[in-house]
Amino acid sequence: MAPTAAAWWALGGVVALVVTLTGGTLAVGDANDLSFGALSGVAGETLTPWVAVLALVGAATALRAWLGARHGPVARADRALTVAATAVVSAGVLALTDASILARLGYLPVTLVMAPFDPVIRAAFEDFLGAGPLTQLALLVGGALLVASTWRFVRRGVGACASCGRHHDGHDPAWTTPAAAARWGRVAALVAAAVPASYAVTRIAWVLGIPLGFSSENVADLAGEDGLVAALGLGGFALVGAVLTLGLFQRWGEVFPRWMIGLAGRRVPVSMAVVPATIVAVAVLPAGLSLIVIGLGESHLALTADSWGAVGPTFLWPVWSLALGAATYAYWLRRRGTCRTCGRG
Repeated sequence: MAPTAAAWWALGGVVALVVTLTGGTLAVGDANDLSFGALSGVAGETLTPWVAVLALVGAATALRAWLGARHGPVARADRALTVAATAVVSAGVLALTDASILARLGYLPVTLVMAPFDPVIRAAFEDFLGAGPLTQLALLVGGALLVASTWRFVRRGVGACASCGRHHDGHDPAWTTPAAAARWGRVAALVAAAVPASYAVTRIAWVLGIPLGFSSENVADLAGEDGLVAALGLGGFALVGAVLTLGLFQRWGEVFPRWMIGLAGRRVPVSMAVVPATIVAVAVLPAGLSLIVIGLGESHLALTADSWGAVGPTFLWPVWSLALGAATYAYWLRRRGTCRTCGRG
């Protein structure tokens, strides 16, 4: 994990440095037409050299996480410094990203279905592969790799297995036991399901012509601009996500139900639940933070009596991200088997 993170950030740092030295500009800040994050108003040429610095710090931190714990426990101060550097890089990533990645994940099902028949939607799909979205995606992937690398570094530094977190002396924290994880994981999953469900309720209400948290005029405008198709797609995507989140503590999240022909009775692979849930949790956090910044500011998305349905549910997205991450981790703790690295379990 750490070697991949170090290589990822080192490559990004080299690219950003070359762009800076040649007078170019990365698709960040106002150089990204699709961006509406916390730094969307800052000049791209101003942010580009800082992206290079951020990437090089990320590479150095990942390299330290890779090499630091290879020879036994690590001093507490050293661990704290690595965690602090990871926090700084993560904060920079969150400031440079917004809801673009999550929006594209939400629109993707509708886009794939409608793109062959609608040139406007087809053009929007092409924007998915633009420099701005790809830059944000690269930053998010790099941030996730660095956090995972630092987590493994801290585990090894305290004398635990880097892969599973089990302590070599057998004295594992009580909250990591399957029984404990089942209790707090259930609460986290319910919270993580409630937030997208509330978002879905507003969008589906608009499709039905109910101006829930939205003015009647705005609902009518959505119908006139085929916006209801997008609202239905986003609402449906959020609702499906909420239902699937419940599987993180339900029986059918561990064993395929009877109605799934060919899979009924088989155990659900752990990665089938953990990987997509982790991707959504990572994408939701910058989306929620950026929309809070916009919603509290003076913009067309500002929180008002006629727009709370459009903006209000997104204020809970950071809670959604953290709750979904916790629920996913609890699911993994309950279902992790024998560790291939240390043989415990």
